[in-house]
Amino acid sequence: MTLIFAGDPSDLKPLAARAYQQLKDRVSQHQVDASCDVAAIHELLDKASAARAFDICIDGLLGMSFQPPVRAAMRVLIEAVNCYEKIGLRAAVDVPSGKGEVSDDLTFHADFSYATGVAKKVLFEGNVECGRVRTVDLGFSKTPAGASVDAKEMVLHDDVLDSLRTLRPAGVDKRAFGHLFVLGGSAFMPGALLMAVQAAVRSGVGLVTAFAPASVAAALAAQVPEAMWVPWPETTNGTLNPRALPLLLDRIDQATAVLLGPGMGKDRNTETVTQEIVGNVELPVILDADALRTGVMNFVPKRRASAGPVILTPHMGEFMRIAKLDAPDYSNETLRTFCQSSRVTTVLKSAHTRICDGENIWYNTYGGPVLSRGGSGDLLAGLIGGMIAQDQTCTQTSVARGVVLHGLAAQRLARAHGQVAVHTTQLLDYLSSALRRA
Repeated sequence: MTLIFAGDPSDLKPLAARAYQQLKDRVSQHQVDASCDVAAIHELLDKASAARAFDICIDGLLGMSFQPPVRAAMRVLIEAVNCYEKIGLRAAVDVPSGKGEVSDDLTFHADFSYATGVAKKVLFEGNVECGRVRTVDLGFSKTPAGASVDAKEMVLHDDVLDSLRTLRPAGVDKRAFGHLFVLGGSAFMPGALLMAVQAAVRSGVGLVTAFAPASVAAALAAQVPEAMWVPWPETTNGTLNPRALPLLLDRIDQATAVLLGPGMGKDRNTETVTQEIVGNVELPVILDADALRTGVMNFVPKRRASAGPVILTPHMGEFMRIAKLDAPDYSNETLRTFCQSSRVTTVLKSAHTRICDGENIWYNTYGGPVLSRGGSGDLLAGLIGGMIAQDQTCTQTSVARGVVLHGLAAQRLARAHGQVAVHTTQLLDYLSSALRRA
């Protein structure tokens, strides 16, 4: 272990000084100052590591109270470490050095940022230098008995899954866990519907009925026999024919939630199908992918007050379309305003997915780049649909369960197989293990 100071150890504050005293006899120590340059620090690192690669570099130079500019000695150290190639993993404690309420133009480039205590907002503002965000629970996030919390922005924790980790009642009927209807697919894009249904049947929901284009329904049913498959007549384009709506509407009293959109295709016919369901079905409705249309969004505020919630699962491109934005906008204010005016709960997918109900925002830190591949969103939609169908006590909690379970399974997949040579549906095999605490 190598410890590099960009200052004098005698200047450390009491807690840091105590930690230094405990550590100093077990590490090799080096000190850099403003006279050092990048080449000199690289030479120091080569000698300290005996020309081997470091497994990890932990950044603990600066904290959230930092104000620019970064001092000269720290600046050259950060610059040198950022471009030093013999480091396997870079991790920041709390926030990367140089980040704060006001950030410097030079910051430590972290692969992971481990937020200690309360996660700082700067970690979620689209800063690639922060890398993957993980929270280290120091007990700050636990609310004392009898206390109230007036927080509008929160970070999701995996304890939202605790209700799924408990024993189910003995002798319970499958209908007690809800019945999800899934409508989507097209002759040219059946895979998205298949993945959504595959995830839904593993969400814990009691029953899943999938409505699929007639030309592909039998083939899909052979791959997920646990679901009930209803062939839906097609248009000449291979999309869902609006004339077949009674297939779903005549059965709607059997369902507890409806998921629309995966692989549906974007034409006037599918828009009509989606509009009719959003306008006439009073169950909770989840709109994903091709169901996220401006013409459909016009029907959402017209739903009866007694109707169930509408949940949207867009990525930024889809969000721009339905929110009528000219450019990507990741601000919380824009997200809140859209959810309030549209009367929806939105799961805005990104590196740090956010859930917004128009007032509160929940940040998700689980997942990672292994999810940056086609089909990840279809799996997420199926999980959220299943969670909503089986538990409507609190919409936001059920949505959060789907998001967190999806992210935890992705992390386990990446840990087992890496982030590159995997395919999307491998994530399904890690859902059950994600429900077991590590």
